[in-house]
Amino acid sequence: MAARKRDRVTNMVKGELTDAMVRAGYMPYEPLVESNDGAFWFKSDAVGIPNTIAAVQALIGYSRDGATRCTGTAFLISPRVGDALQSIPSDALLKGDRPDSPFHERVDYRVFNELPGLELVGKAPWVITEADVPIAVQWFENRVSGAVVKWFDDRNSIEKLIRVAEEPIPGTSHDRINPRVLRATITLCIVNGYFTDAAGLMTAHLERDHVQPNVDSFDRVAAFDRALADRFPEYRRARGR
Repeated sequence: MAARKRDRVTNMVKGELTDAMVRAGYMPYEPLVESNDGAFWFKSDAVGIPNTIAAVQALIGYSRDGATRCTGTAFLISPRVGDALQSIPSDALLKGDRPDSPFHERVDYRVFNELPGLELVGKAPWVITEADVPIAVQWFENRVSGAVVKWFDDRNSIEKLIRVAEEPIPGTSHDRINPRVLRATITLCIVNGYFTDAAGLMTAHLERDHVQPNVDSFDRVAAFDRALADRFPEYRRARGR
C-alpha cells in the first residue's frame, strides 16, 4: 500500500515537473548514459555556444519512511566533445578515464544545492502526500528560472566558458583549476574552430604547477596536447608546430 502511494506521488511529481519544464522552454531528453536510477532529463538548445546543449537532470530520491524528494543538476553537454575525446589514448586522459567513456560529453555541471541562493529557498522539500507535489515542483521551477539560468548565462559563449575553465577551485591555490572542465573547454574550442583560444588555454595549462597527481599530471597534459595536435591539424598549427 505504501509503495503504491509512493509511486503515485512520484508519477505526479514527474508529470507536473515535465509540464513546468516544457513551459520553461525545455524538452524531455535521453542522455547518452544515465548512471542514476530515478533520474529524468530535460534539454534546451538555447545556450549560445554551437555544439552544446543546456541540460537539467531531475533526480527522484526517497527517505526511509517513504517520502519523495526531487533534486536537480545543471549540465553543459557537447556530444561533439564526447566524440573527439573518445579518440584520445588513455595515458592522455585524466587518471581513471577511458577513451570510450560516455561521460566525456559533459563539459561542466553543478548540482542545484551548490548554486547561489540556496539560503533563500532551502533544499528540495520532501513530498509526503499529493498535496505536497506543487510545492516540490515550484521549488524546482524557482531554481531553474533563477540560479540555473544564471549558471548557463555564465557559460553561453566561448569567452565566458574560457574564464570559467581558468577559475581556481575555491579555497585552493591559483594553479588548481578543474582539469576536466579545462580539457572539455579546450576540445570545445577546437570543434568550434577557436584554435587560437584552445592553444592559449593549453599553453597556460602546461605552465601550471600540477598539484592534482591523483587526477592529472604534466605528462598526461602533454600527452593530451600531442593527441589533439595529431587529430586536429589546425590546432597543431595554432600551437606552432
